[in-house]
Amino acid sequence: MIYPQIDDVTFEETAERLKVVMPAERHRIYLIIYSILLFVWSAVTIWMIVQLLSTSLSNLSLFFIVVWAILLLIWAYVWYRLGRHVWRWWQYYMATREILFIYEEILIVRRPLSILGVDDGYDMEHVGPFYYSEKRRGVAFDYGSRGGTFGKGLSPAAAERLSRALNRRYFPQALLDEEE
Repeated sequence: MIYPQIDDVTFEETAERLKVVMPAERHRIYLIIYSILLFVWSAVTIWMIVQLLSTSLSNLSLFFIVVWAILLLIWAYVWYRLGRHVWRWWQYYMATREILFIYEEILIVRRPLSILGVDDGYDMEHVGPFYYSEKRRGVAFDYGSRGGTFGKGLSPAAAERLSRALNRRYFPQALLDEEE
């Protein structure tokens, strides 16, 4: 299939999938905030490990050491979960491009950051036609009761052309309904 020429968007089609690479929208303020949060999270994690080691090596009573270690381990679990959240959003805002993989059975939206990155997967059976959403400022699709968005780094005209190209390939009925 021949895809339209869209600035900063590349298409690569193989027998099993379509790969679309496009620029990602970056919010510098969020990137700064999440960078600070990641630094604070790392510093407090190191402090927690030092406290756990120094308490276990001290001459305090065994009861106090065990209680302190249990409290720190419970706190470490909560802290770890918070760190995963901060790490995910830091990667999301740090990425400079967005890659869309469309297989016959799954749609994957990836924001790569070196070998790391954030992936969102959607079952193609429940993905609706693509359209440009002014509210979300990108290419959107319905997925059950919630929606998905990608291509926020594209201009509205480029996002509209991309959604039409993807619909031509995966949802041709949506283009026919639009024309009527």
